[in-house]
Amino acid sequence: MERTVRSKLNAQIYEEGCVWFVEARAGDLDDAARREFDRWLRRSPEHLSAYLEIAAIWNEGPSLDSAHKWDVDTLIAQAAAETGNVVPMPGSSAVPELEESVPRPLPVASRDPSPLGEGSGERSRRKILALAASLAVLTMLAGTWIWLALFSGGYTTAIGEQRSIELSDGSTVEMNSKSRIRVRYSKAERAVDLLDGQALFHVAKNRARPFIVRADGTRVKAVGTEFDVYEKKSGTVVTVVEGEVAVQAPLEADRQRTMERSAVPHDLPVAAISVSAGEQLTVTPRVARKSEHPNVAAATAWTERRIVFESATLSEVAEEFNRYNERQLVIDDPRLYDFHISGVFSSTDPESLIRFLRERPGVKISEEGSEIRISKNI
Repeated sequence: MERTVRSKLNAQIYEEGCVWFVEARAGDLDDAARREFDRWLRRSPEHLSAYLEIAAIWNEGPSLDSAHKWDVDTLIAQAAAETGNVVPMPGSSAVPELEESVPRPLPVASRDPSPLGEGSGERSRRKILALAASLAVLTMLAGTWIWLALFSGGYTTAIGEQRSIELSDGSTVEMNSKSRIRVRYSKAERAVDLLDGQALFHVAKNRARPFIVRADGTRVKAVGTEFDVYEKKSGTVVTVVEGEVAVQAPLEADRQRTMERSAVPHDLPVAAISVSAGEQLTVTPRVARKSEHPNVAAATAWTERRIVFESATLSEVAEEFNRYNERQLVIDDPRLYDFHISGVFSSTDPESLIRFLRERPGVKISEEGSEIRISKNI
């Protein structure tokens, strides 16, 4: 049976899905738990997808050994050899040598009405070990899926794709095209790694658990606010729409600033910078600088499928354009790098920008397969 492998879901979702699956299979869900399970499934399509994948792993178990190379006796022997895989059942003394090493019994994925107590003997022992072997296989397979999710980096958007994700605390993340994040929640903090691209964060208030976004060494801390983080080639851009955030820049920038002691206008100490609503901060390995006249609407226009350029260089335009389109802009002549462009374009209509460039004097456009090349028109 062929199955499409989805390895781009958050590991936290797979972990939660595994817990719900085991509890559902064990029949341990009361009415309140069922309602909570229903809310968990409805919270995000990723939750439903992860649960279905875990169920598919369980259901496809028999097909993994279609040649029957792994007989029951072999699995039992392997499980018995590893004491960590064997779980004693309530009221059973079939494997007393393991009772001290395993403090409490775990819920199982199936129930047998036959007694496991007195008189069960070898039959009870075989059932316990076979069940332990089944749980070990499920744990191994689920662990593989979780590892794949971690390796893939969590949530990902492809070129031209945008998506909105609701997190478990009620916060939401709007991901721009060609972006990647990893969510790592704990009791102490709500952490999101922006591994690539751009995202707009709507943070649910919780002073006991600060919301922290990390992007290329830059750390943005918020409690309840709305802000945009864009990891560009030239640096990390933080734009605050509502509320206030505290930005900590990489240590190397702090050391560099200390060494240079330069008096560049609008430069701020990079150790801890407060950025309020309507402000924008750009962090590079050398310096952190607030924009003099930030355009917050332009910074978040991507959520409405618009790209806004304000006297942007052609190299900046190409970088932005290439996030949304399979056909990539390539600048052939370095003399055009500083060619400036202003305008509003649709991210879903790449031809609007191409038409605009064709009308610029001194610019030549040639289309070659998957590339749109820009050169100097002499």
